[in-house]
Amino acid sequence: MKYFLSSILFFLSITSFAQQVEEIKLDSCKQFGTQYSDAFDDMMVRVDQSAQWNNGKTSLNDFFDSFFKQYVQKRAGGRITLSLLINKDGRCCLYKAQPNSNVRPDFKELKRLLDQTLWHPALQNGQAVKSAKVLFIDFDGKDVKVRFID
Repeated sequence: MKYFLSSILFFLSITSFAQQVEEIKLDSCKQFGTQYSDAFDDMMVRVDQSAQWNNGKTSLNDFFDSFFKQYVQKRAGGRITLSLLINKDGRCCLYKAQPNSNVRPDFKELKRLLDQTLWHPALQNGQAVKSAKVLFIDFDGKDVKVRFID
């Protein structure tokens, strides 16, 4: 019985000190909704072709690297997960951020910058559709690398 109780206490102490992932809700992307619908109502989950970054001058990695250039903490490593909603016309909005690193940027400023970017919208049966994109921004000590789920 003593071993059982000590193992339960050990498990509880480990879980109480586990790193919690903070979730920051920024905007519900209301500008993409219609009068009687939410912005996410007609969003496609599975698409034939996912949305793509639409900037020939700079890559997605360079875009985020220039934004995070001022943050010295990026050398410490970690990851930030960003959830974007990309509209049929290629405009996007940042609606959720999950920082899991020492880097704590100004997420409102990041949202403002991302709201100004253009993407090639996702395609379903040859038609542009509204879709979501999840970006994983990894800080490896030197650069910023962006991965996403297609």
